[in-house]
Amino acid sequence: MPQVSRLFIYPIKSCAPVEVEQLVFDEYGPAGDRRFLLVDEQGNFITQRQQPKMAHIYPVPGETLLRVEAADQPALLVPLSDADAPCKTVTVWSDTLAAEDCGDEAADWFSSVLGIRCRLVRLPQNSQRQVDLRYADPGQWVSFADGFPVLVATESSLAALSDCIGRPLAIERFRPNIVVSGVGAFAERRWQALEHKDGLLDIRKPCQRCVIPTRNMETLEREGDVMDALKALCRIDGKIIFGQNALVSGLQRLCVGDELTERFSD
Repeated sequence: MPQVSRLFIYPIKSCAPVEVEQLVFDEYGPAGDRRFLLVDEQGNFITQRQQPKMAHIYPVPGETLLRVEAADQPALLVPLSDADAPCKTVTVWSDTLAAEDCGDEAADWFSSVLGIRCRLVRLPQNSQRQVDLRYADPGQWVSFADGFPVLVATESSLAALSDCIGRPLAIERFRPNIVVSGVGAFAERRWQALEHKDGLLDIRKPCQRCVIPTRNMETLEREGDVMDALKALCRIDGKIIFGQNALVSGLQRLCVGDELTERFSD
């Protein structure tokens, strides 16, 4: 029986993950997931693609504050909400939207860690960033995630990649929200949905991968054998595919150990 084996949120887009025992969903996806974003001086989003050191920035969410830690830096505390924060326009891929600026202290902290001028911004409570209408209905929103509220991956597909290179890979390289056990390797490629007793995860689009999963999570160096394995096992129509992007339907909470039912496309 397919089961939820691990769950993650990423409070700051492209920084370190936080493993959790449950996800609570709101209109943007998992609560607390990618609600903060780093941008350059022009408001363009910054990720590990350009700044691998972001992997070593560690958010720790609390009830009202986000604590952020990095080596050789005092911890930074950022409010999870601030109705008086000034807004600025930011860009995530092809989307332009309003975001709340988190202030000069946060900007200086992240600029010091990364060695570039950047600012931390927060998703406003009334944000309406639309999921691509080719895959969603009007009024389905997403946070600062690349394009979809949820990313699902499987233990068996990761194991196939690990076997291919002869050493274990961490699922965190692939930055999923939901990890599923008890299914066949790459079964997710045929999923239409994952049914839960309280709702479902509506599978909408395979996840095309960039360079981030090929980096060693400790050294941040690229590993050629990981790319070779991805090309051998996950190249479909010239694209590297691992995991599935999903929308949430009727599901308010998902916990580690919850059972799921696979629904396959014809």
